[in-house]
Amino acid sequence: MDLAHRITLGRRPVHPTSVIVCTHNRADLLTSVINQLRSQDYPAASFEIVVVDNSSTDLTPEVVERLVAEPGVPVRYIAESRPGITFARNRGAEESHYPYLAYLDDDCSVEPDWLSQLVRGFDLHDDVAAVGGRVVLDWIQTERPAWLGPELEHWLAAYGKTGTQPQLLEMKARVIECNMALKREAWRAAGGFLGMEQFGSQHYAAGEVHYLLRQIERQRGKVAYVPMAVVHHHIGQRSWQWMMRRAYWQGVSDGLLDYLLYKRSWLSTVGLIVLDTAAMIVLVGFSCFSYLKTDQSKGKFHLMRAIRRFSLILSRMRFVGDWPRVRSWAIAHPPAK
Repeated sequence: MDLAHRITLGRRPVHPTSVIVCTHNRADLLTSVINQLRSQDYPAASFEIVVVDNSSTDLTPEVVERLVAEPGVPVRYIAESRPGITFARNRGAEESHYPYLAYLDDDCSVEPDWLSQLVRGFDLHDDVAAVGGRVVLDWIQTERPAWLGPELEHWLAAYGKTGTQPQLLEMKARVIECNMALKREAWRAAGGFLGMEQFGSQHYAAGEVHYLLRQIERQRGKVAYVPMAVVHHHIGQRSWQWMMRRAYWQGVSDGLLDYLLYKRSWLSTVGLIVLDTAAMIVLVGFSCFSYLKTDQSKGKFHLMRAIRRFSLILSRMRFVGDWPRVRSWAIAHPPAK
């Protein structure tokens, strides 16, 4: 155990943690989020709340200023003027006071045991450097679209693994950024979060967390999953057009990320393009078949996967993305052996 970074309260290890809430123009949600964090069944002297304001234009500074003055777990306000969630997440880590980082989005809610459950993942093995929890979609404030079936939920950041006990995940594990914890030293050693937006993708798509996890695994770090650490993700209005854009830019990000991680040769890239093209054709067929069976939900699910494959092909072929910048970055950061 890393005794320098842990204290023991009775038989229960306590991990001093900075809980980082990145926010943008959601002042109306912040009071509820902060109050839930201040109500955690975790020693108040062992964690802090860091609110990173990512270029908000609403009343976020005033709301956080009022919360900072209230008694309880300390709240700190950090203004990050560079727009983009990657900048906000890295700034939160830079400004944190504690050796463990927990991330929670501003449109989420948690139970009082969320933090204590989440950090349990670090006790599964000395090499655990990242922990993820379960993410459940909350449709209380928004009507769920009729076309959105359970197969599409993971495109809205729903996440869960089988089993009811904490577990170590296999290589190339995935966790969701709105419910995760990291060792600060692992975040730093991995080079921080690497957002795909700087390489020509869009904010619709994930990528930065996948990059960080792969770097952690390359440094022999492990990733854990704790199903009892549950986050409820409040979903705003989502149209089918939004979901298609989400799928498209996810494929672009995946192509950029694959090159940044592995710097594949053109020969291997051509092979992947052939496989992606075959998969896209099959998925379009599945989509048509599902629509013929009047299964709209599965039809759209397969269509989204086909769209993602299509944009992945475009990305691999260098038709989409800021590839001069990608190549420059890859040269400066060769993949670890």
